[in-house]
Amino acid sequence: MQTECSAGAYEFPASCGRRVVARFDGGRMSSDGGVILVKQADDILGLSRRFAACFRDKRHPGFVEYRVEDLVRQRIMGLALGYEDLNDHDALRHDLIFGLASGRLSGGRANCAALAGKSTLNRLERSGHKADRYCRIIADHEALAELFVTLYMDRHDRAPARIVLDVDATDDRIHGHQEGRAFHGYYGHNCYLPLYIFCGDHLLSATLRTADRDPGKEALADIRRIVEQIRSRWPRVRILVRGDSGFARDSLMTWCEDNHVDFLFGLAGNTRLYDRIASLSAEVRDEAATTGRAARGFASFDWITKDSWTRRRRVVAKAEWRHGNRYHRFIVTTLPQGMSDPRHLYEQIYCARGDMENRIKECQMDLFSDRTSSHTIRANQLRLWFSAAAYVLLTALQRLALGQTSLETATCGTIRARLLKIATRVTLSVRRIVLSMPDIFPCQHEFALAHARLRRLRQAS
Repeated sequence: MQTECSAGAYEFPASCGRRVVARFDGGRMSSDGGVILVKQADDILGLSRRFAACFRDKRHPGFVEYRVEDLVRQRIMGLALGYEDLNDHDALRHDLIFGLASGRLSGGRANCAALAGKSTLNRLERSGHKADRYCRIIADHEALAELFVTLYMDRHDRAPARIVLDVDATDDRIHGHQEGRAFHGYYGHNCYLPLYIFCGDHLLSATLRTADRDPGKEALADIRRIVEQIRSRWPRVRILVRGDSGFARDSLMTWCEDNHVDFLFGLAGNTRLYDRIASLSAEVRDEAATTGRAARGFASFDWITKDSWTRRRRVVAKAEWRHGNRYHRFIVTTLPQGMSDPRHLYEQIYCARGDMENRIKECQMDLFSDRTSSHTIRANQLRLWFSAAAYVLLTALQRLALGQTSLETATCGTIRARLLKIATRVTLSVRRIVLSMPDIFPCQHEFALAHARLRRLRQAS
């Protein structure tokens, strides 16, 4: 059947009195010119090098074409630039910009591209507990988990006086028959429940959990590990753990109290709690009815459950009425009465944890941390860590180079779309590699400023 265009040419409707024809014949070009900035941030942070050090390479040295560090950097850079699928790397392995970021413009042997393809990267992600015939690169999961906390502490010249650890779980929907598949009644589908822990915008932990286990109880192991690692370097730092009502478990709260760790958790309401604040609720309801506007009041009291708690704890209640409806909330905390009044504790300290949900959305929507389609939990956990590393890398670029610019508070997806996705022509000569970018590029100022700041940091290091 005849087509309207010749092979390799794509006809579009005429415009301005001329034919419009598109071809993929631009030569040595890339759509990811901004990756060179990400490479500079990676060198300063040492992320790819330190991430690769958490793997054991059991391959025969004489047959190795791609080092573990090359594979790790390629995968992290790919996720940062929006390539979630390993199949994309069969084309990206010939991309000169990605090769430049990895320090490889050609393969070391005949018939080898500069970068690895999907099969090699797939073997990296599917590494097991020990080397076998097909996977001879073994990931040390304990070292990888510790790395993210170490990266956070390394960014500080001195120990902060106080830090807040935000903990939350989210659903990661699965569609196949992956190991650990379970149905979750709240979300209404088969999923994993990955557990995230952040300190501000820095990701400290991303642990894949199955949906049939209580994240509140499961969080204790990760929080204990992180607190012990932080206090080994910063023994006097004060730590506050903050989360929703799913984490108000006696085992976790008791451990925090016994180890001098403050906590601030949501607390699910029940009949006894509603009765406890009945008089406050009535006052607030009458105020709302009189003024015709929403009204709220706060109270603080000591509380113990009938059988699930082993000791009394401070509870803060928010009684609110809006449009004739009750919106009462409770939180439980170790913070003493004199440290902050109930309103400030709820509105300014507890509600601030909501920003963590935006960070989780970045990880899932911008950096594909929910792409857990491998069969084993171990492989999916490694995929989750690769996405976490891409998040850490892009937020490091933002922190180091994009302050006081239009991208200072942008999401990872916005940084990628506006700063990193640049059409670039690559020209190779004996002495130089020239990257030619469009003269009409909206974020030239941000690019120039980021380049200057990163160059200054590299020279200082």
